[in-house]
Amino acid sequence: MMAYCGRCGREVNREAWFCPFCGAPATTFLSLPASSIEVENAIKQGFSIEEMLMEHGRPVFYVRPYFDIKHSFSVVKNRLAQIGYTPFLRKRANRLVMLIVSQPRIKPSSWIWNLLLFLATIATTIFVGYQLSMPLVNEGLMPNPWQGALSFSAAVIGILGCHELGHKFMAGRRGVAATLPYFIPVPFFIGTMGAVIQTKEPTPNRDALFDLGAAGPIAGFIVLVPVAILGLYWSYQVPVEAIPPKTIGLPVPLLFNLLFPFINIQAPRFAILFHPVAFASWVGALVTMLNLMPVGMLDGGHVARAIFGERWHRVISLIAAATTFALGWWYMALFMFFLSLRPHIGPLDDASPLMASRKIVAIGLCVLLFLCAVPGWMTGF
Repeated sequence: MMAYCGRCGREVNREAWFCPFCGAPATTFLSLPASSIEVENAIKQGFSIEEMLMEHGRPVFYVRPYFDIKHSFSVVKNRLAQIGYTPFLRKRANRLVMLIVSQPRIKPSSWIWNLLLFLATIATTIFVGYQLSMPLVNEGLMPNPWQGALSFSAAVIGILGCHELGHKFMAGRRGVAATLPYFIPVPFFIGTMGAVIQTKEPTPNRDALFDLGAAGPIAGFIVLVPVAILGLYWSYQVPVEAIPPKTIGLPVPLLFNLLFPFINIQAPRFAILFHPVAFASWVGALVTMLNLMPVGMLDGGHVARAIFGERWHRVISLIAAATTFALGWWYMALFMFFLSLRPHIGPLDDASPLMASRKIVAIGLCVLLFLCAVPGWMTGF
């Protein structure tokens, strides 16, 4: 059985009187328990062990992969899971180091709260949609406020729900345990503060982290475009002098300007009174923009962490928070600033590189961010 110095953690001869590296007496020598031997054997399924040290009473292994890092790590991760451990692979001074922790127990999710919050959000979005529709009814533009209320609720929940279901679907594809979406109902603004899913474990590698972050905005945008087309088509073009009093002017994202010619909207010559569905798509564009900001644990933050790694992630997060402030969304910028202060846990395997195809997708995400960008200083909110 192997022995290790309890002071410096290096492997030593059990018959030695002192550690040859730090001089600690033999009374400090440690023997690995049976579980540690199992850990070593599991690691050796994919890596050769170059050195083992003890850090804070926990073994840390310097390793070299037998195969591709992703494949080797996947083999070891699955083997360690069978004996109740989880590995983290990191780089230290151009060497691969594997830290082993006990596998946390994943609590099963109950769908009851998801359903109750979803039903409550349907109610609050219908309520807000009704309030948005009443001025249009009073102007004789919309025949029935329930038409706007129900369509607004369906549009908002459709965009935000598909965004979160994109995360949920990708989490399942990448083997990451995650909850169903939790909607957050509120009886004002758009009737909801959005929706979230909770991942219960780290992603296996940078590719999976990227995919998990990118899936939500992409899925939401796929729904956002047809909703925007329909909402703008249903919107009302009126002369500027016919704008109802107390109407709030909204700057439109580039996406809307690109859609105007296809639905015969004469934006420079007329004022456009948004149909509630158009307003829902405007909110969807705003949510997509804010989520794509490369900050902390936001979707864009996951993407940035996967591409640039731990060192640059916080710097990029602070820059993105400052950019959000400059765009006029100061309360979101403040929230992003606090997110930037928390370290991103990163994937289990943070040593293998991101596939080139993901970097191409990242360019597409930048395009989505640009298409959905809305300056906050012009909204009046």
